[in-house]
Amino acid sequence: MKIICTQENLNKAINIVGKVVNKNTTLPILNNVLLKTDKKGLKLSSTNLEIAVNYWIGGKTEEDGEITVPTKLFSNFISNLPSGNVEIKTREDMVNIKCNGYKINIKGIDAREYPLSPKIEAKPFLKVKSETFKHALTQLLPAISISESRMEITGVLLDFSDIKRGNIVMVSTDSYRLAEKTLKVAQDGIDKEALEILGDLKKAIIPRATVQELVRDLGEGEEMLEITIAENQIVFDFGSANILSRLIEGRYPDYRQIVPEKFIGNAIINVKDIAAAVRISGFFSASSNNSVKFHLAGDNKVEISSEASEIGNNNAKIEAKVTGKDLEVVYNYKYLMDGFNSVTGDEVTLCANDENSPSVIKSSVDDSFIYIIMPIRG
Repeated sequence: MKIICTQENLNKAINIVGKVVNKNTTLPILNNVLLKTDKKGLKLSSTNLEIAVNYWIGGKTEEDGEITVPTKLFSNFISNLPSGNVEIKTREDMVNIKCNGYKINIKGIDAREYPLSPKIEAKPFLKVKSETFKHALTQLLPAISISESRMEITGVLLDFSDIKRGNIVMVSTDSYRLAEKTLKVAQDGIDKEALEILGDLKKAIIPRATVQELVRDLGEGEEMLEITIAENQIVFDFGSANILSRLIEGRYPDYRQIVPEKFIGNAIINVKDIAAAVRISGFFSASSNNSVKFHLAGDNKVEISSEASEIGNNNAKIEAKVTGKDLEVVYNYKYLMDGFNSVTGDEVTLCANDENSPSVIKSSVDDSFIYIIMPIRG
């Protein structure tokens, strides 16, 4: 292999593909990144056997080839190089890299030992703006379960049941709170033929680690994201990169039955005001359950209070538009903060029924996202 590319492009590529590499003692080659020339230029690839990331950069290819190099060493060296052209050349298992007077030789591992990513023959069935999908995942990420006792909720559900009308329902939950986002997709972004091939596959669960990778890597602006599903795998193509991930097997819980339809108390509150009050109350919450008490009062105020016997107590009253009955409900303040940080707009609506029933947090200007939180029972 011999190829010349820019330090800027190479550094961007290794920063993206290097994120999925974890210290692996069982298969040392998984600590490496694969460098391979193809018709697009230089392809960098990495995998942890759950997720595979590929990134292409342009360059002047003088000799084709492929090899793997230690990700951390390669990344550290490239990131510290000055701007300019980088020459990468291989001879047997050695990689020679030159740039503006800098030169190193890295011992690599034969690319033939690197695990091959599954080859997906299916066509993309969906195209959506990258920043739209990224924003949706950002809203859903906090509520994904981190416990592996129920694997089916350790990811985000993609429900395509209503995709022909341009709706994708995306859900995450950890049993204590639930986030639901309805994503609108333009009809010209749906490949009807590819959709028919999917057949009865109406739902897919993408792992938490894949969600995190997409949130890190997806671009903004007009960049488009193409999604392909086949053989328990999902592929996200965007810009010069793609991410291939396994899907989580299992059936996502029927969460619809816990979503309240009516409420006896509602409060419309400024997001910054309520977030600040909850954050301060969190300093005084009981460390055992992070509890803060909400009182929706008839005097158009929401009262937030907390108490910890070892340090003291806190009370704050926030202006709000309160309707319905007076209510007192206790919540986990960390879960509340995640909900308030996920909604869009300047105002948030808190809807509640009683101290034992799910409450709902939603934006006053965007009905595509709801955040359901279970109270802490006394």
